[in-house]
Amino acid sequence: MTEGKILLVDDDTQLRGILRANFEVVGYDVDDACDAEGAIAALERGRPDAVVVDVLPASSDGPALVRTIRRHPQGASVPVIVLTARIHPDDAVRSLEAGADDVVVKPFAPEEMVARVRGKIRRAAEHSALQPLTKLPGNGLIEAEIRRRLDGPVPWVVLYLDLDGFKVFNDAFGFAKGDQVIQLLASTLSDAVRKRGETDDFVGHVGGDDFVAVMRPARAEEIAQSIVAAFDRGIRTVQHDTRVPYCTVSIAVVNGSRGRSSYERIGERAALVKKEAKRRRGSVVVSESSLA
Repeated sequence: MTEGKILLVDDDTQLRGILRANFEVVGYDVDDACDAEGAIAALERGRPDAVVVDVLPASSDGPALVRTIRRHPQGASVPVIVLTARIHPDDAVRSLEAGADDVVVKPFAPEEMVARVRGKIRRAAEHSALQPLTKLPGNGLIEAEIRRRLDGPVPWVVLYLDLDGFKVFNDAFGFAKGDQVIQLLASTLSDAVRKRGETDDFVGHVGGDDFVAVMRPARAEEIAQSIVAAFDRGIRTVQHDTRVPYCTVSIAVVNGSRGRSSYERIGERAALVKKEAKRRRGSVVVSESSLA
């Protein structure tokens, strides 16, 4: 299994070969090009995990090449690192304003270059795992967190949150207002966990109007009740027109460390408790233990 794929764009054949060797020795696949046309052709062959651009003073404008890469769908969101022998601050500024993520001045140590690229790739992957609207961890990170807890000895619970009346709200006021309600729930949840929870508590956004929090059991009920109270206050700052009922929030509390379980089973149990919560009027917290 490779570390990923690097696209090198460099009009210096010798340096391109050195860079290729540096990346390949640590496990990266490398594609390369000597100019903008070749870079676009390489992007057409497949999306790289990062692009390293080295444009010598005698060749085409570096920032223009960065903009060309950024305009291509395969290069729009990947990390772009520019290499330059010029040390004037304006060169770095122009490259960064064109869309580069980093500028490295030559000469550089090979291990520094690899470390910078690896770090940019890692941060890009972390960013892509976040939900765009709320910037909270999405499904992949949620699953990883729950599986990690399943393997550990520390007791934990899951809070599963879902909005009630959200479709009616969206139909009445439009998706832009709906996004505000989702952001309200995200900030209410995050604030409550940050203020009342532990440092290792986790908040995630499953998608749409569904959220989860993973935390120690001791203060879970208190945190859930504080979310309900804060959301019921906050919704009145978003929804001024009462031709449809205010959105409310249902919170299911499930003991993740109870007996032998699995990621899939935790999800099923949380869905059952949430279903019961949604049968009740208004914003509510329902614990799995209260239904036993």
